[in-house]
Amino acid sequence: MTHIICGTHGKQEETFVCRHIIETISDGEARGFYWNRTEEGFEAICGACNDLSEKEFAKVVEDLIRPLCFGCFQDAAAINGIEIV
Repeated sequence: MTHIICGTHGKQEETFVCRHIIETISDGEARGFYWNRTEEGFEAICGACNDLSEKEFAKVVEDLIRPLCFGCFQDAAAINGIEIV
């Protein structure tokens, strides 16, 4: 498990999200939150990214995915009406 330092939450588990989830943290606008927990940790994408085909997503994934602390991950989930504990 990799950790990152967040200005808001301090040392937290690192998660990976699409950049639209990070926009949700910034503006409080719900964009959908499709999450998963893998062996590597938590990951999430927004509704628009979820609607992409696998082929379309593969073309843009490197430009979309960003690290995010677990606390911010939980905050983004909550904005979208999802509780992750």
